[in-house]
Amino acid sequence: MSQVNVDTARRWIDAYNRRDFDELLELSDRDIEFRSTFVQIEPVFRGHEGIHAYFESLSEAYDDWELVPSEFIDAGAAVIVVERVDWRGKSGAEGTTHNVPVMWLRAGKVIRLETFDDRPQALEVVGLTEHEARAASTGA
Repeated sequence: MSQVNVDTARRWIDAYNRRDFDELLELSDRDIEFRSTFVQIEPVFRGHEGIHAYFESLSEAYDDWELVPSEFIDAGAAVIVVERVDWRGKSGAEGTTHNVPVMWLRAGKVIRLETFDDRPQALEVVGLTEHEARAASTGA
């Protein structure tokens, strides 16, 4: 089941980057809980309506943004994604932010997603050591 979760996480990020809401909703539980450090305005987005509200918040602040994963770590019922976010704000400022989302999945759907500032935080949340993470890691 874990490889299925990693594949779902890859598809979710790909749909996120394409702004493919149909696929995002298909891959997300109806009651998904979404916490992102990339959008500081609202701490938690819930459900399919929350996904739309999240993207609306991003669109208000950014002209463009893309998740660029470098690593997927299979953590059983969760997948850790090590990534950078390339962005361009409405002000014209550009940058790169690094974050580490953790996706919890059940029955092939993302039920919870929370982003963390660094890999050690994400590993701690799912109870993996760095050694275990290296063994469970696949590249992007």
